[in-house]
Amino acid sequence: MDDEAIFEGQRAALLRVVVAAFAVAGLVPGGPSPSAFSGAIRRRLLRMLAPAESALRRLIEFRARGIVATAGKKRAAPSKPIPRGHGGRDRIPPFALFDPRKWFAELAKSRRRRSGPGPRISSFDEPRAPAGPVPEQPDAAAVDPARLCRRLQALLKALNDIPAQAKRLARMKARRRADSKVSNPLRPGPPPGFRPDGPEDIDDILFNCDWLVRKKPQPEPPDKRP
Repeated sequence: MDDEAIFEGQRAALLRVVVAAFAVAGLVPGGPSPSAFSGAIRRRLLRMLAPAESALRRLIEFRARGIVATAGKKRAAPSKPIPRGHGGRDRIPPFALFDPRKWFAELAKSRRRRSGPGPRISSFDEPRAPAGPVPEQPDAAAVDPARLCRRLQALLKALNDIPAQAKRLARMKARRRADSKVSNPLRPGPPPGFRPDGPEDIDDILFNCDWLVRKKPQPEPPDKRP
């Protein structure tokens, strides 16, 4: 099976998974976000989103190979600041074409502060005071499902228009090279959301897409003309 056939097969398989995720979320393509999610639905969507996004990035990178693009001119900064949340809670954002970079604690400029109450020891000779309740941190995804829905909408929109996303990626890579920035959209090591023993279809799709984009291309046959 050639690379193009693998690409088309994985794109179709990924589309089936994303359409199933829309059904699970009760979401209509281009429609409004539900007002709330149950915990089970939210966990199921989160298990699917990261590997699906990683798989799509690899399909787009595969399709972007061979596209020649220039850095182009930089856009002028807007004269007025764009208000946060511009476009409404259901606005579909552009699909993120670059993997999120790994966070290394040893390279961080400052240490993270530990959450929760501070030390409770007042004296080693007195009985320890009972610990008070630790306030729970609200989960943004549980409070507002619009964030998950926007990611799903962006995923489906990009999946249905991979050629345009490939051209967009080629332009972004050209601009990053011109600015001496990292131009490889795929981070080293396992892709985000990768589960070696994942039991779901999306795990197999991500493995195949990552293999497709990272494998060495076959050398072209020599020209046998006289």
